[in-house]
Amino acid sequence: MIDLHSHIFHGFDDGARSLEESIEMVRMAAEDGIEKIVGTPHLFRGDFKGIDIGAIREKRKELEDCLTREKIDIEVYAGAEVHISHNLIEEIRAHREILAVNNSSYMLLEFPSNHIFPGVKDLFFKIMREKIDPIIAHPERNSVFRRNPALLYELIEMGALVQANSGSFKGVYGSRIQEAVLQFMDWGFIHFIGSDGHNTRSLAPILSETFRLVAERIGKAQAYSLVWDNPQAVLNNKVVPYRPDPVSPVRKEKSFKIKLPRLLRRK
Repeated sequence: MIDLHSHIFHGFDDGARSLEESIEMVRMAAEDGIEKIVGTPHLFRGDFKGIDIGAIREKRKELEDCLTREKIDIEVYAGAEVHISHNLIEEIRAHREILAVNNSSYMLLEFPSNHIFPGVKDLFFKIMREKIDPIIAHPERNSVFRRNPALLYELIEMGALVQANSGSFKGVYGSRIQEAVLQFMDWGFIHFIGSDGHNTRSLAPILSETFRLVAERIGKAQAYSLVWDNPQAVLNNKVVPYRPDPVSPVRKEKSFKIKLPRLLRRK
């Protein structure tokens, strides 16, 4: 498996608190069956504005050297979880190689949890004019997308991709977010599953359990695409191969029912 979204680089945000925790997080990922992991520290978010962007590559190299010494067999890549901001286009032009995942055309973009800026479709059009393929990070955790999934559908129709959090499928963030991510899955909105791992405890970089739940829901081959084929294409800067036709929630919303995985049903 490939984890496209994690906070394994210490000293940047609310992720790993030390190099030792970084190493332990990556060790957990490797033991879970993850072969490649991308460190994506928060950037341009209000509580993480003073980050030295140039240090991301240094942290990746430091972690790689430690993993080699510890004989932990996993490949580490760098990117960022880029917060939507008023000067995003300027930041992309100034720091594109560092902000994009593995210096590709793909960039992980984060919305505030309770807000979508007016003119977001125009912003995404401008982002794509910069030859950036936007990947929306965990939209199931955004209350506006949950209330108005048609907006997410429109962004996907424009060319945006979607990364869902593994914890969302397991109810880590609550039942509303769990129901939303399952509905998004049924509508064909999701292209990647990432751990969004922040620590070794409640938000560990683990994907295997969610992979099994998703495989049961949509099929093993399709689930495999979300944790290998599609993220591998991002790392290689190739076209993402698995893009299911999204269903318009405006037309089909009433015909879909949420079906919780068996492991999560109350007895």
